[in-house]
Amino acid sequence: MGCLSSKQGQDEAPANQAPPDQPPKKASNANRAPPPEELQPAEPAADKKRSPRVDAGDQGGTGDIFDSYTFREELGRGAFSIVKLAINKETGAKVAVKVIDKTKMSEQYKKNLQMETDILRKVRHPNIIQMNEIFETDEYLFLVMEMVTGGELFDKIIEKGCYTEGEAAILVRKIVSAIDYLHDLDICHRDLKPENLLLASKDEDTEVKIADFGLSKIISKQVMMQTACGTPGYVAPEVLSATGYEKEVDMWSIGVITYILLCGFPPFFGETVPELFEQIMGADYDYPEDYWNDVSDEAKAFIDALLVVEPAKRMTTKQALEHPWLAGGKDKAGDKALNVGKSMSKYVEDRKRETPVTADKLSF
Repeated sequence: MGCLSSKQGQDEAPANQAPPDQPPKKASNANRAPPPEELQPAEPAADKKRSPRVDAGDQGGTGDIFDSYTFREELGRGAFSIVKLAINKETGAKVAVKVIDKTKMSEQYKKNLQMETDILRKVRHPNIIQMNEIFETDEYLFLVMEMVTGGELFDKIIEKGCYTEGEAAILVRKIVSAIDYLHDLDICHRDLKPENLLLASKDEDTEVKIADFGLSKIISKQVMMQTACGTPGYVAPEVLSATGYEKEVDMWSIGVITYILLCGFPPFFGETVPELFEQIMGADYDYPEDYWNDVSDEAKAFIDALLVVEPAKRMTTKQALEHPWLAGGKDKAGDKALNVGKSMSKYVEDRKRETPVTADKLSF
């Protein structure tokens, strides 16, 4: 699934965002809609068939995406989708509309998409990308999403060049808070990584948003998850061992992300994928002095409590929120600059050149 961020537009929050106790609006009619290529800034021709919406819940009513929104430029494109900037005609709020061509999707992609939309309907948290409305036709699904304009978190850090351990602690606390909220709803993200951490605006360095729920899952209390999924370097040992896993995998990923935030490179690396996985399986990492001398012992203890091979001994979200490194806030973590920009820039460039690893290779 493509990210819904944009480096264009303004940083205001959508005025039409549903309140916390209201689910997003859902379409149920099945007329044809113009294909994504025809979604131009101008209003569609009168003879074009439209994309209807019926409000969720008992209060039913019809609507149309072109009646509610004016489409502008393209923000991004994926294999089956286009993301476009759109303007709410009533409020003037900017949103990102993800237009998905259902006719080209595999059954597995459809299944993942259904899971993603089911999850996005349920969640309302300040550090999670918000879905406002859904419009659906026989051929296309329109997801009206909150607009975020700050780009990817790691790109912002590279642009700044340095930041403080205190700022890193604030970021991690917000990420943990969002995952704690998801875990309380029995939702496991399963693919936490830098590309899925976006900034709300260009002016806020610590207003982070978690995106991309394409691999997320609503957990059954009776059945452990078995599907090998995630991103190499961030997956937990139990995913690689294919013995079944639960929501503790998200905490391992937060440990990896925290490590990178504090030094600019990952705790696990190898010349080959098997070498990488061997390090992960043994939690084989350290803190090179040249990069970690200025980082507090509390920060290292926080990471050590997350990068634990045995899931039952790994720190939970609630324990993490009470950990001295997070509970102390910015003042506790300190304001000494961490010059991670250069090493993080190299890491990000290397990631862009990586060959994707398919699910069948995520086993050891």
